[in-house]
Amino acid sequence: MKLPWKVRILIGPMRPFLLLKVRDAIRERILRSRLRSLLPVNTADGVSLRAGITPLPSESWFAQHSADVLGFAERMREGSVDAYSVEHWRVGQDEPANVDVRSVHELSRMHHWCAYALASHIDADRRDMWCQLLYEEIETFMRTSPAEIGVHWEFPMGTALRLHSMLVAWDWARRSGWSDIQADNCMMEYAADHAANVVARRESRGGLSTSHYAANLLGILAAGCYIDGHQSAVSWQDLATRELQKELIRQILPDGMANEASTGYHRQVTDIFVQASSLMTFTPEHRQRILKAVECCRLIEHIGMPLIGDNDDGLAMKLSGFAPDLSYLYDVAARTCGPIDTKSTNSILPDFGLTIRQHAGFIITLRNGPVGQFGKGGHAHNDQNSITVSVGGSPLIVDPGTSCYTSDCKQRNRERSVSSHATMWSTIAEQCSSPHGEEGLFWMLQDETRLRMIANTNLEWHGIVEHASGRSHSRRITFVPNGIECHDEYRHPAARGEHVEVVFPLAMSVEVALNHDTAILRSSTATVKLTWSAGDMSIEPITAAPTFGRTELSQCLRLRTKSVHWTLVLLTNP
Repeated sequence: MKLPWKVRILIGPMRPFLLLKVRDAIRERILRSRLRSLLPVNTADGVSLRAGITPLPSESWFAQHSADVLGFAERMREGSVDAYSVEHWRVGQDEPANVDVRSVHELSRMHHWCAYALASHIDADRRDMWCQLLYEEIETFMRTSPAEIGVHWEFPMGTALRLHSMLVAWDWARRSGWSDIQADNCMMEYAADHAANVVARRESRGGLSTSHYAANLLGILAAGCYIDGHQSAVSWQDLATRELQKELIRQILPDGMANEASTGYHRQVTDIFVQASSLMTFTPEHRQRILKAVECCRLIEHIGMPLIGDNDDGLAMKLSGFAPDLSYLYDVAARTCGPIDTKSTNSILPDFGLTIRQHAGFIITLRNGPVGQFGKGGHAHNDQNSITVSVGGSPLIVDPGTSCYTSDCKQRNRERSVSSHATMWSTIAEQCSSPHGEEGLFWMLQDETRLRMIANTNLEWHGIVEHASGRSHSRRITFVPNGIECHDEYRHPAARGEHVEVVFPLAMSVEVALNHDTAILRSSTATVKLTWSAGDMSIEPITAAPTFGRTELSQCLRLRTKSVHWTLVLLTNP
């Protein structure tokens, strides 16, 4: 990272974390040097694995999802991944080549081990086969990827989630009635290897904590709860319990959303704390914060999961496939935190900066809020004053999402750019900037940008984005009986001839009929009319990523103007 950026970061939002970051870096260096002498761990006599720690899914959950779990288990047994640009892979094989590192990271979590364990309950006639398969895959993994060696140990988050999956899967498998004393002993050693690794490498980063650190703590907590008699187990459990309670308040904002500026990461952070609630006792106040986060998950899922920020689809646990199914999250939360409110549909989430409206047949989201991660903006996009619209359950105007992290820097920056989001800005500038190169792929500083909400009522939404360069955008949306009316205005007195665009990224299925001041948008469920008062409208192809690692070709409307009044009206009912 170049010196001007380092100085800006040092004197900007990261300054409060610097001393703690130095402390944590020293701690990690010492612990990692000791780790080499500890691995592999040989457990002493008297050490055992507890059982019955993590409750099995409820009977109602089994009734609804058993077929999907069994299908996932069967596919992974055959090595059929078909996700994250990976078609086939089995434990013990070389890591998939020519894919984003995030794809390997996901496979490294071994979610399917829990599916094997549940299959031993669902498919009772083949119980021994499923349990033996579980053990053989774990043993193969540890033989081909010993602790601290290879890509599967490079990411403490992945190591921790794999540790949690392994211990929960082993617990569930043993509760089917299957047992293998020799395998139990191996499992204790494998779990202790994982725990020692995660404790040494944990990603607290001076208090600049994210979902990574929360996941680290979940794995450490699982090891402390399950391993009985190990000299470090009690300290692991104490560390994780203490830190998870702190991180819950830091990472889940008062409005219930996660501090990542991403709906996808909100889902992941929430699941981490929900799964932790099966292993530890949170205070009533903490349980209410978790419950509020769960209700936010239900809300954003109900409106079609707008892809605000990086649309990473990770979860702490995936039992029925690689898609982010939240049914198990809801199942656990209802039993550990309390009943979930399923009625709320309109919502203002001020700390996250998201407004959700159901109006005139549309479901609308409006974004004006912080970049998250305490100002680092690692998973944020340049999406201030952006809008998404769906109608009749089908997306119309969308946030195009995220297809990659590090495999293609240009593509990632295009997908984070203001030019890919449904807002208004200059074609030669960004709302928030990032360092150049690979080091900047997980930075987005908001220190030069000021956000203001002028109004946010049932009748009107008015947000302003102001940049230190003098650029500013005012978006005022009025909710009228038959749709929405918007007035967009861009100002930058110092720049003559600067091109400015209002952008409308469209969902893949939307058809467009374009006239000089009107566009007819046809989705699978409705026909909508977009009109505008000034400017030149054009249409061009754009790539969208409805899920991480998969892109689709879609269309984008671009209206070149600095001041415009535009409307969106539903012509046919969904």
